[in-house]
Amino acid sequence: MNLSDATLDQAFVIYQEFGPQRLIERHERLQSEFPQLSTDEIAFVLQEMKRVSATVYELAERGGERVIGNSAMTQTLKTKHPFLHARGLAHAVFLANYFAWHDGYDKPPTA
Repeated sequence: MNLSDATLDQAFVIYQEFGPQRLIERHERLQSEFPQLSTDEIAFVLQEMKRVSATVYELAERGGERVIGNSAMTQTLKTKHPFLHARGLAHAVFLANYFAWHDGYDKPPTA
């Protein structure tokens, strides 16, 4: 497979894009950005990005940065998905915090 860490890191940003690009199917966006990837490789990337998204939401449910801290979030993401290191990692942290705020998980537990 032609899947470098840099490709997978960037793929997460594309997979979770906001705005008008989101109207384009994920596999089409990925194929457009990475034309060298085969259909099987794109399918693999989609599965990996689905796993990253699940981790992002798990971190959101735990409260995001506000509750568990940036280093814990970053470490969890890097441990579960070692290819995240640049824009993909930053986007994953952003989304975990956004979902934590949007869904109200960012409130510290009350006694």
